[in-house]
Amino acid sequence: MLPYFRGMEAFSISLPKLWSELSDQQLLFFFRQVARDLPMNEVLALCVCKWAEIVVLCRADKHSCLVKDRKSKRQVVLANWQVTFAARQLAFLENFAPMPVRISVIGGASAVAADLQTVPFEAYIACENYYQGFLHTQSMECLAEMAHLLYPKLSDKACLEKAELLSVFYWFASVKANFTRMFPHFFTNIPQEKSNLLGSADLGVGEELRQAMNAQIRALTGGDITKEAAILQMDCWRALTELDAKAQEAQELRNQLK
Repeated sequence: MLPYFRGMEAFSISLPKLWSELSDQQLLFFFRQVARDLPMNEVLALCVCKWAEIVVLCRADKHSCLVKDRKSKRQVVLANWQVTFAARQLAFLENFAPMPVRISVIGGASAVAADLQTVPFEAYIACENYYQGFLHTQSMECLAEMAHLLYPKLSDKACLEKAELLSVFYWFASVKANFTRMFPHFFTNIPQEKSNLLGSADLGVGEELRQAMNAQIRALTGGDITKEAAILQMDCWRALTELDAKAQEAQELRNQLK
């Protein structure tokens, strides 16, 4: 029983403590609230009520409300501060997941591995560029393209809701954070002012994607175009391992020349 319910002897609730503890249904509920553009404190309060199976019956006064536990059917008056305190137990949702977390199935299609293990390098590069494109344009079309890459069997006719698209954005953000830890030499050497690969006003999206992909492919092929097809199909983890090693070697050489 959580401390803010002691003495009421009405509810005994259990809330997730980590992103990794959320089920697909809980993830989808959270992203549906985020998609409504609600303040985060309100999003968290709604999550508490949903996941603890608490039903708000009515407002008792301006500082409290009458609620019912779905399981026990018991009713009790909760002060607003108690709900707020409970919501703070979900404060981890205010930040991206430290390790990749995603909804396992959307639109009837299964997701690739959460950490992108075995995902082709070509698909990873495309996702990276669509991710940056969303940051620059806020276009949901960028997230829809990412969804088709990360849920490979997703139908072209699938009409995903905003919550599902936002879940894709959160997922890839957590992947990027994980990759930054796993491949620090490569990612710390990417200039931040150039990281938005779709930010140019005089180039189309297709051209930006082509240029961004070519830059990383050349680093791995050494200019040998006969290796390109194999590089594009390489596991992205293997490709990033190689890029990280090259970045480390380059940094060590620069240090020696100082």
